[in-house]
Amino acid sequence: MIDGIITVILVAICALLNILFVKSLFPKGRFSSFDIVLVLFLIIENTIAALLLSNYVIVKALLNLISIIIVTKIVFDISFKRSIIVNLLFFGTFTAMEFVALIIFEYVSDVNSYDNLTNSNGAAVLEIICYLIMLIIITILSAKRKKSFLSRLDMSGWLAFVMYPIVTFTLVALLLYLPTDKISQSVFCILIIFAVSMLFLSIMQFFLIDNIIQRETEIQNKQALIDQAEHIHKMYQSLSEEREMQKSKAHDYLNHLNVMLSLAERDNKKEEIDYIKEQIGNATNSVDIIDTGNVVINAVLNIKYREARKKNIIMPLIADDLSCISISECDIVTILSNILDNAIEAAEQCNNKKIVLKITKQDNKLFIDSSNTYNGNLFPLEKRFTTKSDADNHGYGIANIRQTVSRNNGECIIDAKQGIFRISITIPML
Repeated sequence: MIDGIITVILVAICALLNILFVKSLFPKGRFSSFDIVLVLFLIIENTIAALLLSNYVIVKALLNLISIIIVTKIVFDISFKRSIIVNLLFFGTFTAMEFVALIIFEYVSDVNSYDNLTNSNGAAVLEIICYLIMLIIITILSAKRKKSFLSRLDMSGWLAFVMYPIVTFTLVALLLYLPTDKISQSVFCILIIFAVSMLFLSIMQFFLIDNIIQRETEIQNKQALIDQAEHIHKMYQSLSEEREMQKSKAHDYLNHLNVMLSLAERDNKKEEIDYIKEQIGNATNSVDIIDTGNVVINAVLNIKYREARKKNIIMPLIADDLSCISISECDIVTILSNILDNAIEAAEQCNNKKIVLKITKQDNKLFIDSSNTYNGNLFPLEKRFTTKSDADNHGYGIANIRQTVSRNNGECIIDAKQGIFRISITIPML
Protein backbone atom coordinates (compact mmCIF):
# COMPACT_ATOMS: atom_id res chain seq x y z
CA MET A 1 0.00 0.00 0.00
CA ILE A 2 2.74 2.44 1.02
CA ASP A 3 4.83 1.48 -2.01
CA GLY A 4 1.82 2.22 -4.23
CA ILE A 5 1.35 5.69 -2.70
CA ILE A 6 5.04 6.47 -3.20
CA THR A 7 4.87 5.27 -6.81
CA VAL A 8 1.81 7.42 -7.59
CA ILE A 9 3.39 10.58 -6.13
CA LEU A 10 6.73 9.98 -7.90
CA VAL A 11 4.97 9.42 -11.23
CA ALA A 12 3.04 12.68 -10.78
CA ILE A 13 6.28 14.50 -9.92
CA CYS A 14 8.02 13.13 -13.02
CA ALA A 15 5.17 14.23 -15.28
CA LEU A 16 5.02 17.72 -13.74
CA LEU A 17 8.80 18.15 -13.94
CA ASN A 18 8.64 17.13 -17.59
CA ILE A 19 6.02 19.81 -18.27
CA LEU A 20 8.09 22.42 -16.39
CA PHE A 21 11.21 21.42 -18.34
CA VAL A 22 9.42 21.95 -21.67
CA LYS A 23 7.95 25.23 -20.37
CA SER A 24 11.43 26.50 -19.47
CA LEU A 25 12.47 26.06 -23.11
CA PHE A 26 9.18 27.02 -24.78
CA PRO A 27 7.64 29.88 -22.76
CA LYS A 28 3.88 29.77 -22.38
CA GLY A 29 1.33 31.93 -20.60
CA ARG A 30 -1.24 30.60 -18.18
CA PHE A 31 -2.46 27.04 -18.76
CA SER A 32 -6.03 26.79 -20.05
CA SER A 33 -8.59 24.36 -18.61
CA PHE A 34 -7.97 22.07 -21.57
CA ASP A 35 -4.21 22.12 -20.89
CA ILE A 36 -4.83 21.16 -17.25
CA VAL A 37 -7.07 18.27 -18.35
CA LEU A 38 -4.32 17.01 -20.69
CA VAL A 39 -1.72 17.18 -17.89
CA LEU A 40 -4.04 15.29 -15.53
CA PHE A 41 -4.60 12.70 -18.26
CA LEU A 42 -0.83 12.37 -18.62
CA ILE A 43 -0.39 11.81 -14.86
CA ILE A 44 -3.19 9.23 -14.75
CA GLU A 45 -1.86 7.39 -17.81
CA ASN A 46 1.68 7.31 -16.38
CA THR A 47 0.37 6.11 -13.00
CA ILE A 48 -1.65 3.27 -14.55
CA ALA A 49 1.35 2.26 -16.67
CA ALA A 50 3.64 2.31 -13.62
CA LEU A 51 1.27 0.09 -11.61
CA LEU A 52 0.25 -2.37 -14.33
CA LEU A 53 3.43 -2.55 -16.43
CA SER A 54 6.04 -2.60 -13.68
CA ASN A 55 7.50 -5.84 -15.10
CA TYR A 56 7.61 -4.46 -18.65
CA VAL A 57 10.01 -1.58 -18.28
CA ILE A 58 10.62 -0.94 -21.99
CA VAL A 59 6.91 -1.00 -22.89
CA LYS A 60 6.11 1.33 -19.98
CA ALA A 61 8.88 3.77 -20.96
CA LEU A 62 7.77 3.87 -24.62
CA LEU A 63 4.12 4.37 -23.66
CA ASN A 64 5.00 7.21 -21.30
CA LEU A 65 7.28 8.83 -23.87
CA ILE A 66 4.63 8.73 -26.58
CA SER A 67 2.00 10.22 -24.28
CA ILE A 68 4.24 13.06 -23.05
CA ILE A 69 5.27 13.89 -26.64
CA ILE A 70 1.63 14.19 -27.71
CA VAL A 71 0.59 16.19 -24.63
CA THR A 72 3.48 18.68 -24.79
CA LYS A 73 2.94 19.10 -28.53
CA ILE A 74 -0.68 20.14 -27.91
CA VAL A 75 -0.16 22.14 -24.69
CA PHE A 76 2.82 24.18 -25.93
CA ASP A 77 1.70 24.30 -29.57
CA ILE A 78 5.03 23.07 -30.95
CA SER A 79 5.86 20.66 -33.75
CA PHE A 80 6.19 16.92 -33.15
CA LYS A 81 9.88 17.19 -34.01
CA ARG A 82 10.52 19.74 -31.27
CA SER A 83 8.35 17.83 -28.82
CA ILE A 84 10.29 14.63 -29.45
CA ILE A 85 13.67 16.36 -29.10
CA VAL A 86 12.87 18.24 -25.88
CA ASN A 87 11.30 15.19 -24.21
CA LEU A 88 14.19 12.95 -25.19
CA LEU A 89 16.47 15.61 -23.73
CA PHE A 90 14.52 15.50 -20.47
CA PHE A 91 14.58 11.69 -20.19
CA GLY A 92 18.22 11.57 -21.28
CA THR A 93 19.22 14.15 -18.67
CA PHE A 94 17.23 12.40 -15.95
CA THR A 95 18.67 8.96 -16.82
CA ALA A 96 22.22 10.35 -16.79
CA MET A 97 21.61 11.97 -13.40
CA GLU A 98 20.16 8.74 -12.06
CA PHE A 99 23.22 6.80 -13.20
CA VAL A 100 25.65 9.33 -11.68
CA ALA A 101 23.61 9.53 -8.46
CA LEU A 102 23.65 5.74 -8.19
CA ILE A 103 27.43 5.65 -8.44
CA ILE A 104 27.83 8.44 -5.88
CA PHE A 105 25.22 6.82 -3.66
CA GLU A 106 27.22 3.59 -3.51
CA TYR A 107 30.31 5.45 -2.28
CA VAL A 108 28.81 7.85 0.25
CA SER A 109 26.25 5.50 1.77
CA ASP A 110 26.25 2.07 3.31
CA VAL A 111 24.53 0.09 0.55
CA ASN A 112 23.99 -2.94 2.73
CA SER A 113 21.89 -0.90 5.16
CA TYR A 114 19.26 -0.63 2.40
CA ASP A 115 19.62 -4.28 1.38
CA ASN A 116 19.74 -3.21 -2.26
CA LEU A 117 19.49 0.13 -4.00
CA THR A 118 17.02 -1.39 -6.44
CA ASN A 119 14.42 -2.12 -3.78
CA SER A 120 11.46 0.23 -3.35
CA ASN A 121 12.91 2.33 -0.54
CA GLY A 122 16.37 2.77 -2.02
CA ALA A 123 14.94 3.54 -5.47
CA ALA A 124 12.56 6.13 -3.98
CA VAL A 125 15.41 7.96 -2.22
CA LEU A 126 17.45 7.85 -5.42
CA GLU A 127 14.56 9.26 -7.47
CA ILE A 128 13.96 12.06 -4.96
CA ILE A 129 17.60 13.11 -5.31
CA CYS A 130 17.36 13.11 -9.11
CA TYR A 131 14.08 15.02 -9.07
CA LEU A 132 15.60 17.65 -6.77
CA ILE A 133 18.53 18.09 -9.15
CA MET A 134 16.12 18.28 -12.09
CA LEU A 135 14.08 20.94 -10.27
CA ILE A 136 17.27 22.96 -9.74
CA ILE A 137 18.12 22.70 -13.47
CA ILE A 138 14.61 23.81 -14.45
CA THR A 139 14.76 26.70 -11.98
CA ILE A 140 18.07 27.90 -13.48
CA LEU A 141 16.71 27.63 -17.03
CA SER A 142 13.55 29.51 -16.07
CA ALA A 143 15.41 32.20 -14.11
CA LYS A 144 17.62 32.94 -17.11
CA ARG A 145 14.54 33.56 -19.21
CA LYS A 146 13.79 37.30 -18.99
CA LYS A 147 10.00 36.92 -18.92
CA SER A 148 9.93 34.10 -16.38
CA PHE A 149 8.21 34.79 -13.06
CA LEU A 150 11.45 33.78 -11.30
CA SER A 151 13.17 36.84 -12.75
CA ARG A 152 10.57 39.01 -10.98
CA LEU A 153 10.91 37.58 -7.47
CA ASP A 154 12.50 39.70 -4.77
CA MET A 155 14.46 38.32 -1.80
CA SER A 156 11.36 37.43 0.25
CA GLY A 157 9.83 35.77 -2.80
CA TRP A 158 12.92 33.64 -3.34
CA LEU A 159 13.00 32.64 0.34
CA ALA A 160 9.39 31.47 0.13
CA PHE A 161 10.09 29.67 -3.15
CA VAL A 162 13.10 27.66 -1.89
CA MET A 163 11.52 26.74 1.46
CA TYR A 164 10.02 23.43 0.28
CA PRO A 165 13.11 22.29 -1.69
CA ILE A 166 15.33 23.01 1.33
CA VAL A 167 13.08 20.95 3.64
CA THR A 168 13.02 18.15 1.04
CA PHE A 169 16.81 18.20 0.74
CA THR A 170 17.14 18.04 4.53
CA LEU A 171 14.85 15.01 4.69
CA VAL A 172 16.74 13.24 1.91
CA ALA A 173 20.03 13.88 3.70
CA LEU A 174 18.44 12.41 6.83
CA LEU A 175 17.29 9.35 4.88
CA LEU A 176 20.77 8.81 3.47
CA TYR A 177 22.47 8.68 6.84
CA LEU A 178 19.65 7.33 8.97
CA PRO A 179 20.60 3.97 10.57
CA THR A 180 17.76 1.87 9.17
CA ASP A 181 18.52 -1.02 11.51
CA LYS A 182 17.35 1.13 14.46
CA ILE A 183 13.98 2.18 13.04
CA SER A 184 11.08 0.19 11.63
CA GLN A 185 10.43 -0.20 7.93
CA SER A 186 7.07 1.60 8.22
CA VAL A 187 8.66 4.67 9.85
CA PHE A 188 11.27 4.80 7.10
CA CYS A 189 8.54 4.58 4.45
CA ILE A 190 6.60 7.36 6.12
CA LEU A 191 9.69 9.56 6.01
CA ILE A 192 10.04 8.80 2.30
CA ILE A 193 6.38 9.67 1.70
CA PHE A 194 6.87 12.94 3.57
CA ALA A 195 9.97 13.79 1.52
CA VAL A 196 8.22 12.94 -1.74
CA SER A 197 5.19 15.00 -0.72
CA MET A 198 7.39 18.02 0.04
CA LEU A 199 9.00 17.66 -3.38
CA PHE A 200 5.53 17.48 -4.95
CA LEU A 201 4.51 20.65 -3.07
CA SER A 202 7.66 22.37 -4.35
CA ILE A 203 6.62 21.68 -7.93
CA MET A 204 3.01 22.72 -7.30
CA GLN A 205 4.33 25.93 -5.71
CA PHE A 206 6.26 26.55 -8.94
CA PHE A 207 3.03 26.30 -10.95
CA LEU A 208 1.08 28.36 -8.40
CA ILE A 209 3.51 31.31 -8.31
CA ASP A 210 3.80 31.23 -12.09
CA ASN A 211 0.01 31.35 -12.42
CA ILE A 212 -0.32 34.22 -9.92
CA ILE A 213 2.31 36.34 -11.66
CA GLN A 214 0.79 35.56 -15.06
CA ARG A 215 -2.57 36.84 -13.78
CA GLU A 216 -0.88 39.94 -12.35
CA THR A 217 0.85 40.53 -15.68
CA GLU A 218 -2.47 40.26 -17.52
CA ILE A 219 -4.01 42.81 -15.13
CA GLN A 220 -1.05 45.16 -15.68
CA ASN A 221 -1.36 44.73 -19.45
CA LYS A 222 -5.06 45.59 -19.33
CA GLN A 223 -4.37 48.61 -17.14
CA ALA A 224 -1.58 49.67 -19.51
CA LEU A 225 -4.01 49.51 -22.44
CA ILE A 226 -6.55 51.57 -20.48
CA ASP A 227 -3.83 54.10 -19.60
CA GLN A 228 -2.66 54.19 -23.20
CA ALA A 229 -6.20 54.74 -24.49
CA GLU A 230 -6.69 57.50 -21.90
CA HIS A 231 -3.57 59.34 -23.04
CA ILE A 232 -4.52 59.01 -26.70
CA HIS A 233 -8.05 60.22 -25.93
CA LYS A 234 -6.69 63.25 -24.08
CA MET A 235 -4.30 64.01 -26.91
CA TYR A 236 -7.00 63.91 -29.60
CA GLN A 237 -9.36 65.83 -27.35
CA SER A 238 -6.73 68.55 -26.98
CA LEU A 239 -6.12 68.54 -30.72
CA SER A 240 -9.84 68.87 -31.31
CA GLU A 241 -10.04 71.79 -28.89
CA GLU A 242 -7.06 73.41 -30.61
CA ARG A 243 -8.75 73.01 -33.98
CA GLU A 244 -11.95 74.61 -32.73
CA MET A 245 -9.94 77.44 -31.19
CA GLN A 246 -8.11 78.04 -34.47
CA LYS A 247 -11.41 78.10 -36.37
CA SER A 248 -12.75 80.63 -33.88
CA LYS A 249 -9.65 82.80 -34.24
CA ALA A 250 -9.84 82.61 -38.01
CA HIS A 251 -13.44 83.77 -37.77
CA ASP A 252 -12.40 86.74 -35.61
CA TYR A 253 -9.38 87.60 -37.76
CA LEU A 254 -11.36 89.99 -39.97
CA ASN A 255 -12.74 91.78 -36.91
CA HIS A 256 -9.20 92.29 -35.58
CA LEU A 257 -8.11 93.75 -38.94
CA ASN A 258 -11.09 96.15 -38.92
CA VAL A 259 -10.17 97.34 -35.42
CA MET A 260 -6.54 97.93 -36.43
CA LEU A 261 -7.70 99.73 -39.59
CA SER A 262 -9.99 101.96 -37.56
CA LEU A 263 -7.19 102.82 -35.10
CA ALA A 264 -4.83 103.58 -38.00
CA GLU A 265 -7.38 105.85 -39.70
CA ARG A 266 -7.81 107.82 -36.49
CA ASP A 267 -4.03 108.04 -36.14
CA ASN A 268 -4.19 106.37 -32.69
CA LYS A 269 -0.71 104.86 -32.98
CA LYS A 270 -0.27 104.01 -29.30
CA GLU A 271 -3.63 102.19 -29.08
CA GLU A 272 -2.92 100.46 -32.37
CA ILE A 273 0.52 99.27 -31.22
CA ASP A 274 -0.89 98.04 -27.89
CA TYR A 275 -3.67 96.23 -29.67
CA ILE A 276 -1.26 94.55 -32.11
CA LYS A 277 1.04 93.49 -29.23
CA GLU A 278 -1.94 92.02 -27.42
CA GLN A 279 -2.94 89.98 -30.48
CA ILE A 280 0.65 88.80 -31.02
CA GLY A 281 0.80 87.70 -27.38
CA ASN A 282 -2.44 85.76 -27.67
CA ALA A 283 -1.24 84.09 -30.86
CA THR A 284 2.08 83.14 -29.25
CA ASN A 285 0.32 81.49 -26.33
CA SER A 286 -1.70 79.21 -28.58
CA VAL A 287 0.66 78.42 -31.43
CA ASP A 288 2.60 75.16 -31.47
CA ILE A 289 6.21 76.04 -30.71
CA ILE A 290 7.62 72.49 -30.89
CA ASP A 291 8.12 70.82 -34.27
CA THR A 292 9.94 67.49 -34.42
CA GLY A 293 8.66 66.46 -37.84
CA ASN A 294 6.37 63.88 -36.20
CA VAL A 295 2.73 64.94 -35.85
CA VAL A 296 1.97 62.64 -32.91
CA ILE A 297 5.08 63.60 -30.94
CA ASN A 298 4.41 67.27 -31.69
CA ALA A 299 0.89 66.94 -30.29
CA VAL A 300 2.06 65.31 -27.05
CA LEU A 301 4.98 67.70 -26.48
CA ASN A 302 3.01 70.87 -27.24
CA ILE A 303 0.09 69.83 -25.03
CA LYS A 304 2.38 68.96 -22.11
CA TYR A 305 4.51 72.08 -22.70
CA ARG A 306 1.48 74.36 -22.40
CA GLU A 307 0.31 72.43 -19.32
CA ALA A 308 3.74 72.89 -17.70
CA ARG A 309 3.81 76.61 -18.55
CA LYS A 310 0.41 77.14 -16.94
CA LYS A 311 1.90 75.69 -13.73
CA ASN A 312 4.97 77.96 -13.98
CA ILE A 313 7.28 75.04 -14.74
CA ILE A 314 10.37 75.76 -16.82
CA MET A 315 10.52 73.10 -19.52
CA PRO A 316 13.34 73.32 -22.11
CA LEU A 317 13.09 70.70 -24.85
CA ILE A 318 15.73 69.40 -27.25
CA ALA A 319 14.60 67.16 -30.10
CA ASP A 320 16.01 65.86 -33.36
CA ASP A 321 14.03 65.32 -36.54
CA LEU A 322 11.72 62.45 -35.53
CA SER A 323 9.82 62.17 -38.80
CA CYS A 324 11.05 58.60 -39.36
CA ILE A 325 10.96 56.40 -36.26
CA SER A 326 9.87 52.76 -36.17
CA ILE A 327 8.18 52.78 -32.76
CA SER A 328 4.37 52.78 -32.98
CA GLU A 329 2.36 55.93 -32.34
CA CYS A 330 0.52 54.32 -29.41
CA ASP A 331 3.78 53.32 -27.73
CA ILE A 332 5.46 56.72 -28.15
CA VAL A 333 2.33 58.41 -26.76
CA THR A 334 2.38 56.06 -23.74
CA ILE A 335 6.07 56.67 -23.04
CA LEU A 336 6.13 60.45 -23.47
CA SER A 337 2.76 61.08 -21.80
CA ASN A 338 3.66 59.05 -18.71
CA ILE A 339 7.12 60.61 -18.47
CA LEU A 340 5.80 64.15 -18.70
CA ASP A 341 2.73 63.55 -16.51
CA ASN A 342 4.97 62.23 -13.73
CA ALA A 343 7.52 65.01 -14.27
CA ILE A 344 4.91 67.81 -14.20
CA GLU A 345 3.27 66.37 -11.09
CA ALA A 346 6.63 66.09 -9.28
CA ALA A 347 8.03 69.48 -10.41
CA GLU A 348 4.82 71.28 -9.48
CA GLN A 349 5.45 70.47 -5.81
CA CYS A 350 8.93 72.06 -5.82
CA ASN A 351 10.11 75.63 -5.42
CA ASN A 352 12.49 75.13 -8.34
CA LYS A 353 10.04 73.90 -10.98
CA LYS A 354 12.00 72.52 -13.90
CA ILE A 355 11.81 69.72 -16.47
CA VAL A 356 14.45 69.02 -19.14
CA LEU A 357 13.52 66.67 -21.99
CA LYS A 358 15.82 65.44 -24.78
CA ILE A 359 14.71 63.21 -27.65
CA THR A 360 17.50 62.32 -30.05
CA LYS A 361 18.43 59.73 -32.69
CA GLN A 362 21.84 58.17 -33.13
CA ASP A 363 23.16 54.87 -34.54
CA ASN A 364 19.65 53.60 -35.32
CA LYS A 365 18.55 54.15 -31.74
CA LEU A 366 16.02 56.49 -30.18
CA PHE A 367 17.17 58.17 -26.97
CA ILE A 368 14.71 59.77 -24.56
CA ASP A 369 16.20 61.49 -21.54
CA SER A 370 14.03 63.34 -19.03
CA SER A 371 15.02 64.93 -15.74
CA ASN A 372 12.89 66.94 -13.34
CA THR A 373 13.05 68.38 -9.85
CA TYR A 374 11.17 66.62 -7.05
CA ASN A 375 10.60 67.28 -3.38
CA GLY A 376 12.52 64.24 -2.09
CA ASN A 377 9.59 61.84 -1.70
CA LEU A 378 9.71 59.03 -4.25
CA PHE A 379 7.45 56.05 -4.80
CA PRO A 380 8.95 52.53 -4.98
CA LEU A 381 10.06 52.26 -8.59
CA GLU A 382 9.36 48.54 -8.95
CA LYS A 383 5.90 48.56 -7.36
CA ARG A 384 2.54 50.09 -8.11
CA PHE A 385 2.16 52.95 -5.69
CA THR A 386 0.60 56.39 -5.67
CA THR A 387 -0.10 59.14 -3.17
CA LYS A 388 -3.28 60.16 -5.01
CA SER A 389 -6.68 59.54 -3.41
CA ASP A 390 -7.98 57.46 -6.34
CA ALA A 391 -5.13 54.96 -6.13
CA ASP A 392 -6.91 52.37 -8.27
CA ASN A 393 -6.59 54.62 -11.32
CA HIS A 394 -3.06 55.92 -10.79
CA GLY A 395 0.44 54.71 -10.04
CA TYR A 396 0.93 52.73 -13.25
CA GLY A 397 3.08 55.39 -14.96
CA ILE A 398 6.53 53.90 -14.35
CA ALA A 399 5.25 50.34 -14.86
CA ASN A 400 3.66 51.31 -18.18
CA ILE A 401 6.85 53.02 -19.33
CA ARG A 402 8.97 49.99 -18.46
CA GLN A 403 6.53 47.59 -20.10
CA THR A 404 6.25 49.62 -23.31
CA VAL A 405 10.04 50.05 -23.56
CA SER A 406 10.56 46.33 -22.94
CA ARG A 407 8.01 45.46 -25.63
CA ASN A 408 10.14 47.48 -28.08
CA ASN A 409 13.33 45.67 -26.97
CA GLY A 410 14.58 48.83 -25.30
CA GLU A 411 16.24 49.70 -22.01
CA CYS A 412 14.94 51.96 -19.25
CA ILE A 413 17.22 53.34 -16.52
CA ILE A 414 15.82 55.34 -13.60
CA ASP A 415 17.89 57.36 -11.15
CA ALA A 416 16.97 59.79 -8.39
CA LYS A 417 19.39 61.79 -6.27
CA GLN A 418 19.95 65.29 -4.93
CA GLY A 419 16.41 66.37 -5.78
CA ILE A 420 16.62 65.35 -9.45
CA PHE A 421 14.58 62.45 -10.87
CA ARG A 422 15.92 61.14 -14.17
CA ILE A 423 14.69 58.53 -16.60
CA SER A 424 16.78 57.48 -19.61
CA ILE A 425 15.34 55.30 -22.35
CA THR A 426 17.07 53.66 -25.31
CA ILE A 427 14.99 51.99 -28.03
CA PRO A 428 16.49 50.35 -31.13
CA MET A 429 14.93 51.46 -34.41
CA LEU A 430 14.72 48.68 -36.97
